[in-house]
Amino acid sequence: MQNYSVMHWSSMLRRGEEVLNVAKPIVPTLKRPGLLSQPPSLSRVQISTMAVKENLMVAGGFQGELICKYVNEPGVAFCSKVTTDDNAITNAVDVYRNPNGALTVMTGNNDAQVRIFDTENFVCANRFSFEWSVNNASASPDGKLLAVLGDSADCLIVDAQSGKSLCNGKLPLVTAFVDGFSNKMKLELGKVTPCNISIAYQIFISFIMRRPLSRFPRNSIQ
Repeated sequence: MQNYSVMHWSSMLRRGEEVLNVAKPIVPTLKRPGLLSQPPSLSRVQISTMAVKENLMVAGGFQGELICKYVNEPGVAFCSKVTTDDNAITNAVDVYRNPNGALTVMTGNNDAQVRIFDTENFVCANRFSFEWSVNNASASPDGKLLAVLGDSADCLIVDAQSGKSLCNGKLPLVTAFVDGFSNKMKLELGKVTPCNISIAYQIFISFIMRRPLSRFPRNSIQ
């Protein structure tokens, strides 16, 4: 990512190719049925987060933008501001398949919302509200659970269909209060692994979430 341009570097061809340019006006190619007019175009988007899965690249912006592009197709399939709240940064995006097998996009924003989009027409199919800004959100491999982390000591595991909190792992506040550049969280194989700038890396079992399974001093992990 450089100068509003997302580049793909080929190690075989030893050259880069532009995948997405967000400096110019971005007009979505997907026609939304039932709308008399298409969403307004975006331009000069400051990208805050990205994810890629199965040829779908998703990017979020510092003004609440969401951009979805199939890397094997020309143009941008969908782009819009998911929120107009002040300082509503799109902190996290994830692409996963839900339990029905449909490719799904999830966003986490500073307006304390997690939004779920169906990639068939990019309609917001569901949204969940939290008591704090959502800094990161990640789906389990089977698409049934979401791990949500924000401006709080809570690390929540929620049901992906209802948004109901299933369990809560308390993290040190310095661990939970992190930005999109220093925080990575992955919900995989029944474990939540928040990795960031805190003095310890903690691994929680998502079905217990009462205490860390292990603690590793930061200088012990290379």
